[in-house]
Amino acid sequence: MGQVIFSQEIKAKPEQVWAIISDVTQLPAWAYKEGRFPYTVEGKYGNSQTEGVGTIWIGISVDGQKATQKVTVWQPPKKLAYELQEMDNAPLKMTQVNSFDLAETPNGTKVTWQVDWELTGGFSLTSLLLRFTGNGSFEEMMAGSLENLARLMVDHR
Repeated sequence: MGQVIFSQEIKAKPEQVWAIISDVTQLPAWAYKEGRFPYTVEGKYGNSQTEGVGTIWIGISVDGQKATQKVTVWQPPKKLAYELQEMDNAPLKMTQVNSFDLAETPNGTKVTWQVDWELTGGFSLTSLLLRFTGNGSFEEMMAGSLENLARLMVDHR
């Protein structure tokens, strides 16, 4: 299993950061688009629930993959976690849990993003490559996404 943790300070109050990261429709605005993973181009809710534990998020990526996530932790404006439920059209099957911890700092908010992941599908050349480079791929995506989030927060002031 892989685990990647990345932190960045963002010049915004925790409530402002929370408003963006807890709204799946905002995901395309801060998703990293230059990485090795297909990025989200549409975020929507899976039912009428838009807040709290049990909320279903659906992300559609640039290559047509559809990821369904279930919110497992909802503690505004401090902690958010969601777990991959299924991925349609994905070349690799995996389990994945994303968690965000927000801590107020003198200059804004320290955002700590943790991804725990494990490939669950069979062996392939692509799966072998991800096993060796996965943490680096996730770190690149997380760093780029948090940088985009920081820029987005400046635009929202």
